[in-house]
Parts: sequence; structure tokens; C-alpha cells
Amino acid sequence: MKRAKIKSIDDRTEEYLPRSKEEIIKYSKEQVGLINQLVKINVSKVTAENLIKNNDQELIKKWIEAINYTNADDKAAYLVKAIRENWQFPEEYLREKREEEQKEKREKTEVIKKKVQEEENKKRQEEIKKVEQIYNSLNPSQQEEIRIETENRLLDFWKVQLNKEKIKGKTSKMLEVVLGEKRREIIKEWIDSGRTKDINSK
Repeated sequence: MKRAKIKSIDDRTEEYLPRSKEEIIKYSKEQVGLINQLVKINVSKVTAENLIKNNDQELIKKWIEAINYTNADDKAAYLVKAIRENWQFPEEYLREKREEEQKEKREKTEVIKKKVQEEENKKRQEEIKKVEQIYNSLNPSQQEEIRIETENRLLDFWKVQLNKEKIKGKTSKMLEVVLGEKRREIIKEWIDSGRTKDINSK
């Protein structure tokens, strides 16, 4: 009889073991993480599991964050009731979330702007290279004509600077940039008017 009773208890234990395994398996890693977070806030494991079963996970995630924006003495009880009764989130929490979203939007906009700027810079560098190749393909008299026209088109301030720097025998980087811009402007006009059509460059 004694052996029969022990066997009976063992058989019943076997019946329960698989179920306890099922209880562990049925939660995803994300759900287990949420349960652990709820338990850290002093929500009982049973209540935490019930919340996971019966409520939207995103809602629970938000309330785990939002509970820190309340003045509740018993945060666990407050959080459980807030989730079950679908309470409004604290205003301070909502405000911070809005600010985070705006920050993310600004950052995304900056990334897009930077990408566009990089593309424009690349295009500009390619255009500069192309125009300079055309200039270098011109004969000396044409290059001289462009040089004279370039200097004539300078603003008075830059003309004065050019004359000063010619005396020194050295041109500043800033003036070189200005001269380069004007030279490319003239070469583009030449291209548009067909003056460079005899050159095998486009």
C-alpha cells in the first residue's frame, strides 16, 4: 500500500511538471523582460504575468517608464490600476515624449540635409573639375582672354586686392577662390554660346 501511494504521488507529480515547463516557455523574451521589470517595481510575479496576458505590451512598456513621473506612494499598485483601467499618462511624461520625438525628427532632418549637402558638394566638385579641364584645353590666347575678362568682372574691392597682391607676387587663397568662380562663370558662358564647340570636351 505504501509503495502504491508513493507511485500514485509520483504519477501526479509527473502530470504537473510538464505544465510548469509550459508556463516558462509560453512567454517571449520580450514578455519575460517586461515581467522582470514589473517585478522590480514590486508588482507580484502573478500580477505581472496577468498584465502581460491581458494587456498590450506597448502600453505596459510606456507605463513602466511613466510611473516615474507620478507622485504615487505605492507605484506598483498605481501602475497595475493604471494599466487595467487605461488611465491617461502623466502630462510631464507625455511632454518629455513629445520633446524626444521632436529631437528625433530634427536629427533625421539634419542627416537628410547633410546627405543633400554632400551630394551637392560632390556635384559641384565634379563641375569644377569639368570646367577646369575645358579651360586647360583652350589655347593660350583664349586663356588670356578669359583671364582679362575674369579680372574685369571682379568687384572693386577684389580688384584693389588683386593689384596689391600682384605687387607682392603672391595671391591669397581667398582671392584665388574668387578668381576661380569668375573664371568658371565665363567658361560656362562660352560653352552655352558655342565658343568652345571646337574643343572635344563636354
